Amino acid sequence: MPAERLSGLDASFLYLEKPGVHMHVAGLSIFGPREDGSRLTYDDVERVVEARLRLAPRLRRKLLAVPGNISRPLWVDDEHFDIDFHCRRSSVPSPGGRFELERAVGRVLSRPLDRTKPLWELYVFEDLSEDRTAILLKLHHAMADGIGGMMIASALFDLNPEAPLGASEDGWKPEPAPDQQELIVDAVGDVMLHPIQGLSHAVRQPRILAETLAATADALRTVAGMGTPPRGPFDGRVGPNRRFATAERPFARFRTIKHELGGTVNDVVLSAVAGGLNALLEARGEKTKGRTLRAMVPVSVRSPGETGDIGNRVAPVFVDVPVGRMAARTRLRRVRAATARMKDSGMAVGADTIIGLGAYAPPALHATAARLVAQARWCNLEVSNVPAPQVPLYMAGAPLQANYPGMNLKEDCGLSIGCTSAAGTMAFGLTADWDLVPDIDVLARGIEAAIDDLVALTKG
Repeated sequence: MPAERLSGLDASFLYLEKPGVHMHVAGLSIFGPREDGSRLTYDDVERVVEARLRLAPRLRRKLLAVPGNISRPLWVDDEHFDIDFHCRRSSVPSPGGRFELERAVGRVLSRPLDRTKPLWELYVFEDLSEDRTAILLKLHHAMADGIGGMMIASALFDLNPEAPLGASEDGWKPEPAPDQQELIVDAVGDVMLHPIQGLSHAVRQPRILAETLAATADALRTVAGMGTPPRGPFDGRVGPNRRFATAERPFARFRTIKHELGGTVNDVVLSAVAGGLNALLEARGEKTKGRTLRAMVPVSVRSPGETGDIGNRVAPVFVDVPVGRMAARTRLRRVRAATARMKDSGMAVGADTIIGLGAYAPPALHATAARLVAQARWCNLEVSNVPAPQVPLYMAGAPLQANYPGMNLKEDCGLSIGCTSAAGTMAFGLTADWDLVPDIDVLARGIEAAIDDLVALTKG
């Protein structure tokens, strides 16, 4: 497979990484026992991964820097690829329940990935209670966004418990990496050609250019109009150590809430998170009356033609969520109003345009700009809802029960919450700085209680 240059956004996640600010994301998949009662084992998982690597070729690719850093790095085949380095057998202490697994995942998320290898690791926890098995797929954000990560994971899943593994690629041979001269020539051409292509596109389609510039201006005005984010309970310098917690409810309940109380599934997610934040703040004895916290909500800007691209295609929008004590219906109504304002502002379109400008900047300038943006205080937490297929999924015959996202943290923001609805379960993964959020389990249970409060308002 030919060398592939990172996009501007993909490269940004490399530039933003620091010893205490890891830029990997993860997905924790829980599998139940097979119909015959047997559990999924490490050997089963390794056989599946080996057989399906051809469906996710980036898993065998590593980073290659350009001499002089004159352009963004490339993905190239790893000539020393060894699946045994990436697939790892792990364990949790007895009784192998929620708490023990969460602690084990937090420790894995506390360690950076090795940049000399393909940027992913897969951990198999075999000794969970109720004959369950957990698989943690950890990969660098430069490799994929939430949807891209789900696409990689889906290569390992089956729609049928009897599906064959497929033939492994015993004959795979890595494509030779470009030599120094090729790297420099291609990089110089890329740096020179991108601005010319952009200008040519603008000249050919002036109406689209005008609309894009107008949307960008509207987005900037909207963010400026929101003012500085309020001081939040998770503000502070983030260290390298992570806590991880999980929460879940059947996805059908979210659909019921949406249909009977109005809004979107994402509105319900934000309302549940806001309710959980209220529970946490009150448990800490903090004042909540009239209080809001600003959430950064990544929004996919993938076009229909980009369904096979696993790279990053997201843009941020910002939503002030109400975290005071109030009725569940009132909280949902206020969240709906806040998200409606963001949609009308075109914030995601404008942010996508600004992010795209990174493709035209030299890496040194791009890295500096990315770090300056990251150092600004934009939000109090991140909340991301990753779409997932609503069908039963299996690995080597074992049924998937839930998939909990693990998120990266911003250097001054100690909490990120992701959720995904795979296998009919809306599963929340809460990733936090170890010191800033020692009571992360209070938040997890608060999210579940907030969902239950909304369900109680429906007829379902």
